[in-house]
Amino acid sequence: MRIKPIPRRFLIHSIEYEEFVRDGSFGEEFAPSETISFVLVQPKSELKRDSNGEEVQVQGVIFLDAVNTPKFKRLREKSKVKFNGNDYRIVACDALYAFKSNTPHHYEVDIR
Repeated sequence: MRIKPIPRRFLIHSIEYEEFVRDGSFGEEFAPSETISFVLVQPKSELKRDSNGEEVQVQGVIFLDAVNTPKFKRLREKSKVKFNGNDYRIVACDALYAFKSNTPHHYEVDIR
């Protein structure tokens, strides 16, 4: 059984992504900004626990498709995302797999 990719016509957004590198002596360090196109950003309101076990308010979820998102990759927690002029931080990045596959079908990225 094969699960079809998320149709490209639904992946209507682009984001600016700055990957978290490390906590340095002068604060957080990030990689240069890159544009990731053909994603879907949906508003979402949910309380979730972060990697430190603290509750955080999730404000949205970003969908990246393995086939139709050209820069498909796992987005790192604590990284920055800019969408529609607003700045967000990545809380979690969940890989969702199709049947009998070692590669994720898509990623769902929670932002706050």
